[in-house]
Amino acid sequence: KRLGISTDDVVIEIGSGNGEALAEIKKHEPEKIYAVEISGKFRKDLQSRFKRENITIIGNDASNLANVIPDKTVNKILLINVIYFLDPLDTYLEEFKRILKPDGVIFFACRFGPVGGFDSKIFKNTDLEKILPYLRKYFSVSWEYVDPGEKRSRYHAIQLTNREVG
Repeated sequence: KRLGISTDDVVIEIGSGNGEALAEIKKHEPEKIYAVEISGKFRKDLQSRFKRENITIIGNDASNLANVIPDKTVNKILLINVIYFLDPLDTYLEEFKRILKPDGVIFFACRFGPVGGFDSKIFKNTDLEKILPYLRKYFSVSWEYVDPGEKRSRYHAIQLTNREVG
């Protein structure tokens, strides 16, 4: 809903997992949907769940989509609980910048509090204040803390817009 998907949009979800967000994206009938998922098990599940849909499932790591997604062709990118694993973060942000159209939007939904104590060798980006400077190098950034009431549903909503930033 926050992405404001329209029928002429090309949308990518990075780390699609079981496809719950893809099912929601599909309801908005965008022109094209890509699902980037490195887990073979999840890719197989996605292929089964969406076999008759206009969804291209990609097994590449999101840091290198050059062989499947041309420059400046994507309107919206969604990442839910994925930012922690993007290492080095700059590499991924450069790739997102490459594929995103001018004024395109990236939306991260993140639960920084619960992952703060997890294994730092795996969970690299767990502190919003530390990652904001990286995000601002490439995009205009806005964020808010969303509290729908239930403790386990609280998250940070980070929106990046592909504009020239100084």
